[in-house]
Amino acid sequence: MGKNSAIDLVEKAMFVLRLKKPQWEYIPEGWKYLKGHPEVKGWGVEKILDVYRKKWPFYASCVSDKGPVGITLEMKRPEREDVFAHNINMSFSYALGVSALGKSSISMLDWGGGIGQYYFLAKEMFPRLDISYTCKDHAVFTEHGKTLFPDQVFVSDESCLNGRYDLVMAGTSLHYSEDWRKTLRDLARVTEGYIYVAQLPVVFSGEPFVFIQRPYKYGYGTEYLSWCLNGKVFLRSAADAGLELVREFIYGYKPRIYRAPEECGYRGYLFKSAGNGDKSDS
Repeated sequence: MGKNSAIDLVEKAMFVLRLKKPQWEYIPEGWKYLKGHPEVKGWGVEKILDVYRKKWPFYASCVSDKGPVGITLEMKRPEREDVFAHNINMSFSYALGVSALGKSSISMLDWGGGIGQYYFLAKEMFPRLDISYTCKDHAVFTEHGKTLFPDQVFVSDESCLNGRYDLVMAGTSLHYSEDWRKTLRDLARVTEGYIYVAQLPVVFSGEPFVFIQRPYKYGYGTEYLSWCLNGKVFLRSAADAGLELVREFIYGYKPRIYRAPEECGYRGYLFKSAGNGDKSDS
């Protein structure tokens, strides 16, 4: 057996072993788990972009016509009538509509915006609205996003925090920040209008906890840690950051996290800047 064949067999064996682990699992040691676990590569990996590339034509065709928008790039199967995905997209559209009320143009920061899929959705849902769009994410995504939407801004650093925006969106991203309070304060400081925190895993009775996702069945080839926050604590922290709650959203998604101390559910929150974004957390 050649060296390359042996390596292939080892990689296949490791992949099978990872598939046998829970896709979602409670991590009692929290973010310390990162030390000694190189398989936790986070989101910025090429394999996720490969999946997005393959799904993009079908996604774009569904969003562009007049049918349901029950589709996301993260879905395992190509379909357009998923209720969870529909709730995600229509909740975002509501947040965008509120932010654009009475305006012909807005500026938007998409924190963790991938390849710009929400810009594409926004333009399809509000075709007459002029959107100055900035996407912040890992370079592997933003470099591809530039090819899809060359007239918009894609960055992989935090230079976007030097701007001001009518709408700031943190979609499926805030809970991947170990210091999520700082990230929330940073985002609060750069909004002149609204902040939409989308798909945030929360509990309401117990303490926040850390869990891991192993999305190998989606072809992502990575693992990543995440917070499941206490919803009440999160809302207090948002108020401390100068944010006033406008509307709360539910998506109908409650993943089963192995050994989790409490059932987790994904929620969204639309906030309006109250003008005191420099206020620190207590």
